[in-house]
Amino acid sequence: GLPFAAMAALLAASFLERRVRAPLDPVDAIPLHCLVSAVLFTGVALVGGHAAPPAAGGFWTAVVWTVLLSTVGGYGFYWLSLRRNGVTRTSALIYLTPPTTLVWAYAMFGDAPGWTALAGVAVCVIGVTAATARRRPDRSAQLAEDPVGDRAVPRVPAE
Repeated sequence: GLPFAAMAALLAASFLERRVRAPLDPVDAIPLHCLVSAVLFTGVALVGGHAAPPAAGGFWTAVVWTVLLSTVGGYGFYWLSLRRNGVTRTSALIYLTPPTTLVWAYAMFGDAPGWTALAGVAVCVIGVTAATARRRPDRSAQLAEDPVGDRAVPRVPAE
């Protein structure tokens, strides 16, 4: 349920961000997001009795990795893409996350993908391409002015 709630919140925030008259700059939004998340998850940790972080270095390496790559990189690029490309195009590009994860898992851990995973990558790439491709105007649907000039008539191609 948590991943579903996270995606729903991200989608809602995307639509709300487009409606705000003076949206926050990503440089301001990311630290605000981190602060709100830190307060929320600190509260969850306190309630669950797990407020003391592990002293192991691996934990702090994972925290730095998450903050730099996921939060600043992923979240920052998401908001930058949202500003430049809009909600529809940015939402479509999110579907490239599974293929990217698959390539990363292969590069880092040698986890070779099976044929079903490669078929999934193909579906993702085809879907994103179809959703983000810029459509050219259909020349056959262009309208020409009629001789009177008060209405438009469809252009008929010469045969």
